[in-house]
Formats: sequence, structure tokens, C-alpha cells
Amino acid sequence: MMGILKEIDTAAVLDEDKAFAEMLLDTVATMSADVEGVSRPAFSDKETETLEYLRETALEAGLVAHYDIGRNLMVSLPEDEGAEQFALIGSHVDSVPRGGNFDGLAGVVAGLVCLTRARREGQRFARPVKVIAMRGEESAWFGPCYIGSKALLGRLSASELAAKHRKDGRSLEAHMQATGLDMGKVRDGTPLIDTASILEYLELHIEQGPVLVKQDKPVAIVTGIRGNFRYKRIRCTGESGHSGAVPRAYRHDPVLAMAELMSHIDESWKKICDEGGDLVVTSGVVSTNEATHALSRIPETVEFSLDVRSQSKTVLERFHKLMLAEIGQIEKAREVRFDLGDAMWTEPADCSPRVTAAMAGVADSAGIPYVLMPSGGGHDAAVFAQSGVPAGMIFIRNRNGSHNPQEAMEVDDLLLATDVAYRYLCQPAASQTSQTGGRKEVSMFQQLIQVIPERGHSVDGFRIVANKAFQMAAEDSANAVGYFLLAVEADRWATEHYEQAILGSEGEKEFERLSAFAAALDKAYASGDANAKLEAVSDLARQLAAG
Repeated sequence: MMGILKEIDTAAVLDEDKAFAEMLLDTVATMSADVEGVSRPAFSDKETETLEYLRETALEAGLVAHYDIGRNLMVSLPEDEGAEQFALIGSHVDSVPRGGNFDGLAGVVAGLVCLTRARREGQRFARPVKVIAMRGEESAWFGPCYIGSKALLGRLSASELAAKHRKDGRSLEAHMQATGLDMGKVRDGTPLIDTASILEYLELHIEQGPVLVKQDKPVAIVTGIRGNFRYKRIRCTGESGHSGAVPRAYRHDPVLAMAELMSHIDESWKKICDEGGDLVVTSGVVSTNEATHALSRIPETVEFSLDVRSQSKTVLERFHKLMLAEIGQIEKAREVRFDLGDAMWTEPADCSPRVTAAMAGVADSAGIPYVLMPSGGGHDAAVFAQSGVPAGMIFIRNRNGSHNPQEAMEVDDLLLATDVAYRYLCQPAASQTSQTGGRKEVSMFQQLIQVIPERGHSVDGFRIVANKAFQMAAEDSANAVGYFLLAVEADRWATEHYEQAILGSEGEKEFERLSAFAAALDKAYASGDANAKLEAVSDLARQLAAG
């Protein structure tokens, strides 16, 4: 990591910034330590204690800090305190039970580093900047997610307010009211902040998957955030019986009914992905009744959760419809009953193309290695984007996943991501709007394959290109041969590496080769001479056939 820091001659990676970031992270970790990892419950005294420590530290650093009416912490340079419009940068401070210290907190620390760096260097941002440390993003405590940002922007529903705490059974509304929140406005869906005052929202967050580690990149610029529908507890009810005495024909086994449903769900999931759709499905909780289950007993009930995510609202709705149809068929065939309860829906969100391109351009000019990728996990940035606020996200490399004590972000990587945000915030708005992320415009075939780096050079990216190119070949007769050749090449690679979710450097090399092939197709189809075009395309086909 230090090799990269030396190559990038950046004022952001200074001992003072590193010491400040480490102090914040280490102190909060100690304050919120649990039996293992950390626990900062949403809308709890521990969350409030964390915010108060950050407020006091900000004041000591010469910044101004106060709580907004949503009881979130707002921090800025003294000269920006009264700004009517501003860029907002930050994240949340709560954690899952016995989770990692960096999820959420790293983004708040990054924002504070931006402010202290600007104050130390006497730098004015291109527009006023405020850091927000929010409450209640994690769904682990009450069920609903993005609680703090939804309340802030007037999007928290009555059913979400009625959700019960996982331990004490009190409602979310009661816990929020205990922090001093104006619940009248929250209940009415009145925003607690003027959204017109927020020029844009930036969030830095640890990556919660393996892409950056596998690709050996410290930073990712996020293109969008998956939405989801969730069922917290689905109960399938059948009929209990003796494991040896009830023949198959007379069984109403809820476990097998659930297993059949999950098998069909998996088949539908694969089909959607093979068609180029984005989808992930998880059942993280499965249980029979502990009080009555036994090795030799057919259980009468089984309960399980379901978490379905996609970047496409259409895909989510289509998959939900398929799932309900499968449930209806299984209920009839096995004479069982599925009680789903209420689904919790969160719509997908796109990051602002302008913000994304400008931050990619900043990273290019600073020589900071990065990838473009979507976010599989949900974040507060989605709520801002859905509320009409231009949103951008930066991921920070992090080993061992997230929501566990083994989170392993390096502070050096945090400072590189912070440097991207800092340079972006200092960059005049005019140059942002003209920024193209340092990438040249691409033509027909090259444009089609850009999804591959956005998907982290994964097999999924190559499969999406193959399916889309086959579709285009069927729809665009004038360019059908070119699309078909591109589809064959992308499909070959995806098929050969079917078992590998992440390809790393192999995927990058193949993308470069496929990019050169796409460029050759673009050049061939740019020719106005039909014979020259045919000869060029035929030559490319011969090259593929020769291997």
C-alpha cells in the first residue's frame, strides 16, 4: 500500500490526517466495544455517545458542530456554517450487533478529514461543504433500513415507525422520540431539512464484498445502489407426523415445501442472470420450532427470511410475481400454507452520472487506482438519490466482508478515497459538468462492453454483454454479424469461467482483448464501402475461428 502512496504525490496522505483518522476510529471502537466487535444500536444511548464524541472532537479541531432536528450531527468549516446551499458528505454511525467498526463510521471520518485538511491548508471548497453523521441506517435493530436518512427527507412510513426493536420490543417511534426528535414532522412525512439546500450528497463506505481485494484496487467509484424487497419472517405451515410412519403421498411437510420454493427461486434467479439481469437472493434465517422439533418428527412449521436485491425495479417486480406464483403452486401440490407477512420494499437508486464521472476524472488525474462498480448493499445515498438529490459514492477496499468483527479496512486506503472526495469538492462546478471521467467517447460495439468494468470484470459482466449482443443481432439486421461475433466471444469467456464469480486480472486482460476486438468492429462498420466492410468483418471472423 505504501508503494502506491509514494507514487501518488498527494497532500491528503499526511501523517496528521492519518493520526486524526486513526484516533477517531480507535476511540469510537473502544467506546462501543462488545463481547466481540462493536455494537452501536440505532437510536440508542451508545449511538448518542458516539455522536457527542465526534461533536466534541470537531469543536476541538476548530470546526463548528451542532445537532439538526433529526438529531444527526452536522459539522462544517466556520465560514460555511450559515450557508444556504451546500454539498453534504458523510454516512451513518450505528452498527449491527457485534459488527465491524468501519461500516458507516469510515464515511463520517472521511468527511471530517476533508474539513480538517481544508482548514489546515487554508483551502476553500468550490461550494460550502457540511459533514453529516447520521443515525439509524442498519436494519438489524428494527427491520427497516435507512431510518435516519428517511426521517431526514420525509420518507419514513407509519409501518416502519411501528416496527419493534429486536430486544426490548419497543417501537421505532418510541426509540426515536427518546432521542429528542420532532416526531410530529416525522409522522407527517415532512422533511427535516430543505432538500433544495443540498447540492449533492457524497458517501464514502467500505466495500462489503471482495471485488476491490480481488482486483487489488484501493478505491471504487459506485455507479448505482441495488434496491430490494424483504420478508423478515415467512412461515410455512404443514402437518406434523412421525418421520417413519407417514408415507410421502400423505405428507404435508413444510420443510420440503420451503426447499422446493427455494429450488425454483434459484432456477429463476439463474435465468434472470443469464438474460443479463442483475439479481441476488438470500435466505439468511431458517428455523423450525425449537420447542417441538426432533430428529424423528415431521415439523408442523418452518420459518425463513428472504432478501432479494437488484439494480432494476422491473427485475424486482418480475421476480416477486414469479415467487408468488411458485408459492401458489406449491401450496396446492403439497397442501401447505405460506404466510409471508408484509414485504419491505426499497427502490434501486442510480448515482448521479455527473458526480460519478467527475470523481472518476479526479481519480484518473491523481493517479489513484480505482474501478467502476455497482453497490450490492444498500446505503443512505439511495434515499438521497430517490429524493432528487444528486448522489455519489466511493467504496474503500476492505477485507473479510462487513457486518462482522473481522472487517479489515486499511487507513491508507481510507485516505486515498478521502483524497478523491477532497479533490472533487475543491474542483469548480464548471469543470465537473464538463468532466467525462478521463475516458474517451466510445462507439457502438465498444459502448456495449462497458458494463464489464462496471461489474468488476466478473463473469456476470461478460454474460450480460453476450446476451445483449445476441439480442442486438436479432434486432439490428444492418449490424447483426458484428453483434453476433461480439456475442460469441463474450459468451465463450463467460462459459469457460462459469465457476469463477470474480476473475481479477484475468478478467481485466480479457476485457482489454475484447475491447480491441470491439474497436476493430467499430472501425469496420464505420467504413462506407460495403465490400471493405464485408472483408474487414470476414477477416475478424477468421481470426476468431483460428483461435
